[in-house]
Amino acid sequence: MQIDRDIIESSLPTKGFVRQDSSHRYFYHEYHGKRTGAYTYTSHGSKYKAYSDSLFKVMRKQLRLDRVGEVTSLFLCPMDGESYNQILRAKGLLDE
Repeated sequence: MQIDRDIIESSLPTKGFVRQDSSHRYFYHEYHGKRTGAYTYTSHGSKYKAYSDSLFKVMRKQLRLDRVGEVTSLFLCPMDGESYNQILRAKGLLDE
């Protein structure tokens, strides 16, 4: 499965991620104004206009998710921000 970079970059801010541009486009997850340690990034290069399973495996670890299917669900919007927060909360990664 492939997902366009533009879709990834537009869905993350709606789920609690803050974008920070540098050599890449970093997306840091924030909960109640604090970073949670979950993040990912996308590249500016034309080689990376669409992302596939091999990159999702890397992003899965950055996003603190267990399955690649959860990554695609996060990017394609079946998983909303609160559902993502529940996953992180269950792992003890969110301060209440």
